[in-house]
Parts: sequence; structure tokens; C-alpha cells
Amino acid sequence: MPLHAEAVSILIEKGRFEPEVALSIAEAIEVSVVHAQFVTVPILDARLQTLKAETSVSLMSLETKLSTSIQELKTDLKTEAERTRTELKTEMEKTKAEVVRWVFLAMLGSMALSAGATTVLKAFR
Repeated sequence: MPLHAEAVSILIEKGRFEPEVALSIAEAIEVSVVHAQFVTVPILDARLQTLKAETSVSLMSLETKLSTSIQELKTDLKTEAERTRTELKTEMEKTKAEVVRWVFLAMLGSMALSAGATTVLKAFR
């Protein structure tokens, strides 16, 4: 406790305190210093390094989760796009078949009308 003795000496000689008072003040200061939680540069650096490490771990975990979610989303989108493409293709084939039927019916109707008109015209000649 050389710091303690030096502090008492300073308080007695320069502050002109009584030895008991100087001793009490020095002890109070020493107790305060011992119980104080001073943040020194090395302690602050260590705490910052710990924070950086924790942040890095959290960011890597988040990045992994995000990558997984993106891959799942891509897979879901590809599946949905393929399903939609198949449905669209099916609907287009149905529509094409329907158009062919209507064209065929229109041609038959046109031929029937033409034949009927020819018959009527021949009847009046």
C-alpha cells in the first residue's frame, strides 16, 4: 500500500490534516478507487472486440438464414412458374381446338348456305 502511505503523507504535509483525518481520507479514496469501475483503453478495446465478434457471428447467421430463404423462394418461384406455364399451355391447346371446331362449323355452315342458295336459284330458273 505505498499509494496509501504517500496519500496520507501528502494530506498531512501539504493539506495540514491531522494524521487520523488524513488516514481516513486516504482510506476512503482508496476504497472508492478499488470499487470504481474505470474503463481503460485496453478494457474498452476488449469490449469492442467482443462486440465485433458477436456482431460478426450474428451477421453470418443472418446471412445463412437469408441465403436459405432466397434459395427456397427461388425454388418455389420456379415450381410456380412451371405450373403456370403448363396450365397456360393447356389452356392455349384448348382454345386452339375450340377455334378449329368453330372454323370447321363455319365452313360447314357456309357450304350448307351456299348449297341451299344454289338449289333455290336453280329452282327459280
